Amino acid sequence: MVVFTGATSPPREDWQREAVAAGLTVGDNVTTKTRLLIAADPDSMSGKAKKARQYGVPIVHPVAYQGILAGLGATV
Repeated sequence: MVVFTGATSPPREDWQREAVAAGLTVGDNVTTKTRLLIAADPDSMSGKAKKARQYGVPIVHPVAYQGILAGLGATV
C-alpha cells in the first residue's frame, strides 16, 4: 500500500489513479501495511511522515516515486 501526503504536481488524485492502474493499493493513512509514503516534502514532520518513520516506512519525493512507477510500466 502506498500513501500520499502534501501538495503535489500533478495533483494527488492523478498520482493515486496511476498507482491503482499500476496495481498498487492506495491508502489514506499510514498503517503497518503501508510500504511507501510519497511526500511533497520528504523531510516533512506531518503526522503521516512521523508515523511512517515510526513504522520504518520509506518516504520518497514524487520524482522518485515517478521512477518507481516507470519501473512498473506506468507513467504520470
